[in-house]
Amino acid sequence: MDLSPYKSLLDKLVPLSYHQDLDVLVDHLLPEADQATRFHLQAEVRRLTSPCLRVLDLRSLFPDQCRLVRHHGLDHMLPASLEARFSSLLDDYHGDYTRGLYETLIAELAALRKQPSRLNTLPWYLPTMGTRRKENRLRFVTPVLLHLGEERLRANSLDISAGGLLVHLAEPRPLPEQLPVSFPELAHQPGLGCLATPKRYRLTPQPEDPRRLKMQRIEDDAGWQQALQQFVDQSRPRYGLDAEDLYTTALAQCWGQALLETSLSLSLFFDEAGELQEVMANRHGHKTLAQWQQASPGDLLGTLLPPERILKMGGQPRQPLLLYSFRHQGKSQPYYFVADQHELEQQQAYSAFVNEGLRAGTLHSYYLSIRPLTFADQAFDTLDQQGLARLQRLKWHLWLTPMPALPSPVSGEVQLQQLAPFIRNARPRPVTLTPLGLQASKRQEARFKYQSEVELNLGGRTIRGQTEDLSNSGLKITLTQPERLDLPCLVGVSLTELGKRSRQWKLKELPYRVVNQSGDGKVLHLHIEGASEAHPGYQFFSALLEQNQDKLRARPDTHHKPAWLTWLNRQALQQPPSPTFMLGRNDGGFYVQGAIACLAQEALMSFLSNEYRQAHFSRLVSRQLLQSMITSLLRPDGRSHLTMEIWTASAAEDPDQHWLLVDPDAERRALLLEPRYAGELRVSLLILNRLQLRQVDYAVPERDSLTQAALHKTQQLEQQLAELAALCQVFDITGLVRRRQCLNGPAAAPAPLPGSAG
Repeated sequence: MDLSPYKSLLDKLVPLSYHQDLDVLVDHLLPEADQATRFHLQAEVRRLTSPCLRVLDLRSLFPDQCRLVRHHGLDHMLPASLEARFSSLLDDYHGDYTRGLYETLIAELAALRKQPSRLNTLPWYLPTMGTRRKENRLRFVTPVLLHLGEERLRANSLDISAGGLLVHLAEPRPLPEQLPVSFPELAHQPGLGCLATPKRYRLTPQPEDPRRLKMQRIEDDAGWQQALQQFVDQSRPRYGLDAEDLYTTALAQCWGQALLETSLSLSLFFDEAGELQEVMANRHGHKTLAQWQQASPGDLLGTLLPPERILKMGGQPRQPLLLYSFRHQGKSQPYYFVADQHELEQQQAYSAFVNEGLRAGTLHSYYLSIRPLTFADQAFDTLDQQGLARLQRLKWHLWLTPMPALPSPVSGEVQLQQLAPFIRNARPRPVTLTPLGLQASKRQEARFKYQSEVELNLGGRTIRGQTEDLSNSGLKITLTQPERLDLPCLVGVSLTELGKRSRQWKLKELPYRVVNQSGDGKVLHLHIEGASEAHPGYQFFSALLEQNQDKLRARPDTHHKPAWLTWLNRQALQQPPSPTFMLGRNDGGFYVQGAIACLAQEALMSFLSNEYRQAHFSRLVSRQLLQSMITSLLRPDGRSHLTMEIWTASAAEDPDQHWLLVDPDAERRALLLEPRYAGELRVSLLILNRLQLRQVDYAVPERDSLTQAALHKTQQLEQQLAELAALCQVFDITGLVRRRQCLNGPAAAPAPLPGSAG
């Protein structure tokens, strides 16, 4: 029976049914109903008031907006608006979570999704160091004893790792910052007896739930570390990892990958002397660096960024810099002019420099930010010796972002001799551009998985190990204990197990060279020493592989992402060049999917945040303006990025009146720069580029772990990445605009400003 005509009646019957007899209510409210209608209405009321066990988890629809709502043993994740509605509906349903309450919320959610999405607020992210917790943890409940002097406080763990705990107390109570902890039940398991001896932990209370405590072990103990790690590893297949932690980590790393691969900003790495060593170029990098390329890529970047400039910038790493350059073709050779904003201001040569650069047609400007590298990184421990040697010489990381074309300054005659202090000698130096993403494998031949016992003779010492894979020309060997070697070095390899199977081959003391070492010194990478035709190992393995092709499994010779490149990526993302917003788009319109923080620009971060320190994109860009920007990018003019200036200010006479102007004309700019008329001026440069999922190759180390931990979280991640639509970088260029205006000449006549925009 269709009960839709009785919707309003059912809405009245449900709350009243908790206090009055249902038969009497139907007789009173619908006296003319027949017996069948009365039966269906009563059955529907009983269905709507029956308990519901379905959990409302809306994090996939409202990313980073949901809060935990606990009710009668069920943990719901709801945004603030639906949380308030959930509370009000509980009053109608006598405080019970019922099918009627669930269906009402689902219906209101469907209506909400049809409305245009606002540019929502959400927390800032720093997609830098990988997993939030540096070790695997299990969702595992076991008794925990908190030792408070003579008192033993009993609690339960909610998740457990080798170095940390999440503990639930029966009743909230004040606790010291540090206290000993033991595991009485786990200590009964084989090999875990040491867990009965208390070790000291540091507590971090959770203000939103005082009964939950985050705890970190601060007392080092090798036995505890080994026992807990062993328990976590053995129990992982049964209890699983924390999928939510892996999900947020993988999502933030995907945003960081999008920033690296598709933004205009490029990462450059310099050594301690200021010499350029590594250039990580994305799909737009070759176009950005084209003017500095000659016979080899990037060989004139040292002219733009000589060591003395890098070391000078390193003295003030928190202050971004705007750098200008142009090339003047002389009669016999080209001349390179390079100067930063402060140098031009001190010499009063801004107009002359820019005017001459425009006349030469080679004027470019770059936004630079630099920071020293830090080596306290999880990925640094996974490097092999070649990667370690490649990265240890690096000292400085610099973000280079090309700025849009400058407006023409005040016209006038310029003598090129006035710019002589800014001439820089050409410094050709070969620099290899490293493409982001996956790299081609260094292996020149197929390798096959095969484990076999071997012995290595190294300086008179015999070292035991076993092969992991093998090929005609090389071996990968795992040792029982780590070794410190000076690479490359020669070793004698004896194939002890394979030598027993065939006496016609002499498989002792085969000469090999150790070319690389990884796995904290436990893994050796070997290559034959000498000519391959005369090498016994080459001849033996050629025959072995040829005769056993159907029995050996080949390792796939595919593209991979080496550990040194993962380390460079994470170093680049420890201080992004600017606050960056990741914008998604679904049927409801645009929404802010994520926001990447830039801690070096505190003033701009404060401006782009609300009172709760959340990312607040709509303070600068409305949904209509964003739609207009995206529409401009869709036009078939070949542009991959869109830039615009947004000027915000308040009236000097009325601080409550605010202006927000997009690319204002010269007269309005002059008025906003005049302190008598406007105050709190901020000029933000927006660089927007449209993203498509196929434009970004996500190589995220934690993604495989997420797939193993929770398939539905992986599907949720893929859905959000499919909705990824645009990337918007924001730069604060207020100081640069003020200097540029002062150097350009007298201000224009005041012009009326439009009405208030905020």
